[in-house]
Amino acid sequence: MFKPRDKQASFIDTDDICDKLILADSFYRKFREIVSPLIKDEHFESMYTPDNGRPAIPPSLLAMATILQFYRNLSDREMERACMYDIEIKYALNLKIDDRPFDHSSLGDFRKRLLEHGKEKEVFDKILNKLVDSDLIKRNEIQRIDATHIIADIAIPTVITLVKKGVYEILKSLKKRHRDVYEALISQIEVSEYAKDAVNNSDAGRLDREKRQRRLVKVAGDAYTALKYVRDITGDDILKRRVDLLRRILCEQTELDKNGEAYEKESADKPKDILVSPIDEDARYGAKSQTKKFTGYKATVTEEITNRFITNIAAISGNQPDGRNAVGTIIEQDKQGLKPAKVIGDSAYSDGAYRKALQQEDIQMVAPQRIKNDTSKGVYPKSMFTYNREKQKLICPEGVEGSIAYYDRQKKITTFHFPMTSCKECPSRVYCTKAKEGRRTVGISEAQESLFEAERYNQGEEFKAYMKLRPPIEGKLSELVRYHGLRRARYRGLPKVNLQCYFTAAAVNIKRWIKIVLERIQVPPLNLVPT
Repeated sequence: MFKPRDKQASFIDTDDICDKLILADSFYRKFREIVSPLIKDEHFESMYTPDNGRPAIPPSLLAMATILQFYRNLSDREMERACMYDIEIKYALNLKIDDRPFDHSSLGDFRKRLLEHGKEKEVFDKILNKLVDSDLIKRNEIQRIDATHIIADIAIPTVITLVKKGVYEILKSLKKRHRDVYEALISQIEVSEYAKDAVNNSDAGRLDREKRQRRLVKVAGDAYTALKYVRDITGDDILKRRVDLLRRILCEQTELDKNGEAYEKESADKPKDILVSPIDEDARYGAKSQTKKFTGYKATVTEEITNRFITNIAAISGNQPDGRNAVGTIIEQDKQGLKPAKVIGDSAYSDGAYRKALQQEDIQMVAPQRIKNDTSKGVYPKSMFTYNREKQKLICPEGVEGSIAYYDRQKKITTFHFPMTSCKECPSRVYCTKAKEGRRTVGISEAQESLFEAERYNQGEEFKAYMKLRPPIEGKLSELVRYHGLRRARYRGLPKVNLQCYFTAAAVNIKRWIKIVLERIQVPPLNLVPT
């Protein structure tokens, strides 16, 4: 039941006892002064029933405790203990000295309610709105953008373990709700193989290739047996999801030979969007470079350049390109009245589709163009070719017209081939193409005009000046990762990882806000000499 927080004072309030202990320039004093008025119980009222059940722990208290939890990078249990024994935390949250305000499980329940009611970004937005209203963030302020990786909260299973986990989940559902099918199934398979401890046993990963193959044949055979026994069951949504998950694992990871026995696919034959773990279905294999591989997510961060506040943050699966959610992350700021004139990024954000989408919102993406392969290095750029979209004509610098070879519907790129006879006799061929066949091939995307415009812009001094403003965002990412725990996911699933991003960014923004407030006021030095 929703009940506003009781703020009635008592003789053991931290106001009286701790006021002299908490310094005037303390983060926790300023947190209480500037954050407490912003986070109100009423903001979360829709998450609770108005007149049923026991009175809930004040959601404003849980929200502010969660901010401080991410500020300090504490676990739920550590935060519970801090609220009981840490004077600074008690003062910041306006708790009584003898208060034990909540059990650690209440923080998890609060996060669950936030996600169920779509309020996981409520606190971040409240802080951001206040910063905008206070003119600490200009509405058309230039911003920069970058991404960092987040390692998923999972162990990376072998194929055998993946299949076993899939069977284990099906057996759990059958044992609870379909006992007759469960009894029939366990008579056909070795059920001890799929006990909780056995499923999590990683010994299979250390077997030699031949023994590993025999193990895979056995567990895959059990998996197909389980699928056969559950195919006639209807009306059980949980079981259906788990069945679909096991089918996906088998389809992505294995194939059947001519004898009907399963074997693991080669890495090149597995899909790009492959399921990594049934424990966290949203985590993916990703890479920040050719050598930096990880499993998990990426967080895209936008930051305004003057006061260095985070204006938005959003997570995507680790196998997505850095720039995949760039446009949405920038345009979403319109809810706070923010519309940056320019956004500065690295080459990951130079895609023509991103540029074109932002141009339609009167936002310019400033980023160096990416050279995708060695073939396009050191040759005439596409901007030297004359393109007429209406007539679908492309003319090279020497006046030769190319012909359309094919159109890639997925990438929305039209590929033009130039006549081989003309290219071989062309005096500029060595400057125009490095292709083995001796002719130039040019791909024109639907956003090619935006790329042409960017290529011309990037030759000027203004572009170079703006690019010097990009590097400081690396420091912001480092702050999020090193001091506030964003390198590792606390939770599983994309919605929960996004919640982690929002509260981490809110904590960092508050920290920056307090620093600016303290820089603008002259705090008298503490006089430790008795008078």
